[in-house]
Amino acid sequence: MLLPCFLFSCENPKTNTTIQDKEVLYSLIEVDTIVLEKDFFSGNGFFQFSQGELYFVDQIFSTVSKYNASGELIGTFLGKGDGPSEQNNIHGFVPNALEEGHVVLDNFELVIFDSNFVRQKRLPIAWNHSDSYQEMLDNPKAEMLGLYEIAWKMKGENSAFLSVGKDPQRSILLPISMSHPILNAYISEGYYKTVYTFGKYDLKSQKIEMGFGNRSEEYLRHGFIPNFDFFHFTTKGDSILVSFGIDPLIHVYNQDFKLIGKFGWSGEEMNVNYPRTQTIEEAIDNYKTDLEKAGFYHHIYFDNASQLLFRTYFPNGLEKGKSRLQVFKNHILVGDFEVPERFRVLGSEGSTFIADGILDEEKDKLGIFKFSLK
Repeated sequence: MLLPCFLFSCENPKTNTTIQDKEVLYSLIEVDTIVLEKDFFSGNGFFQFSQGELYFVDQIFSTVSKYNASGELIGTFLGKGDGPSEQNNIHGFVPNALEEGHVVLDNFELVIFDSNFVRQKRLPIAWNHSDSYQEMLDNPKAEMLGLYEIAWKMKGENSAFLSVGKDPQRSILLPISMSHPILNAYISEGYYKTVYTFGKYDLKSQKIEMGFGNRSEEYLRHGFIPNFDFFHFTTKGDSILVSFGIDPLIHVYNQDFKLIGKFGWSGEEMNVNYPRTQTIEEAIDNYKTDLEKAGFYHHIYFDNASQLLFRTYFPNGLEKGKSRLQVFKNHILVGDFEVPERFRVLGSEGSTFIADGILDEEKDKLGIFKFSLK
């Protein structure tokens, strides 16, 4: 029996309400595996898809291999070095993110490459703050931008970012985090209540000028579970959709970065017995095993062509050989399917969707999934 709650409103930015509804429109998923040609391959990286072209980023070799929509290799670019067509680190990569071309997230800068992967400019990432070191150390506050850092993902996952607005006001939204001795995910309730999740990077000043967004209230309901303190995001029109690791609801922000609502549906047979952390050392030591013990929500992607939103989740954690994929349309869950463990929807070509993918170094195999819904 379904008990929908229709309380979502996009008209009033102060409204923070929820939709939970389900209608099965798709009951079958057909998945095909596409094995890709490669030059060399470390087994560590991620895929991206944009404007009919597929990209594989190898984070060990710092290369980008480009394929057409059929999976035929066009060429491999970049590689470690300091030349105009080289790049030493690739934490994040968004193809065609700006009018100038592709954007790479390096350690402390954004690097723009043209369509031939020739570097056009470097944009250092600075933080707009005036607080002294002692002030930030003794009395930390969420508003102190000098306390933040980029929220890097582990290797094998894209440290993604969003280009928002229109020239000349275009900016980049970067996920940010804080690891202060007092204000942190391990011991502080204030961290979950006040610390920002995004920083707005101004392309002109080359600084992160403001922060916005807070973590889901679900975190404090479970005590301190810092190893599940992560989120994924996508855009839908002028809205930013954010999915936190332990929250079945997707948080919606408007173009003024105000939370205007939530919607979603719990994953099937989710194990929510999250292992609590007593010390920082315990959390660091148990990071990998904690993610194998409980369920969580992961990659999220909105497909403009189909107007479908996809979210991958792991009902019982990692290393189970499978995951599940939720499909939403107009904030309503319209399908939920078992899929391979690594399955991150990237885009579509006609009625066929594309997902990252297969990275198997032992079998020397690189590939993607193409799938359709019925």
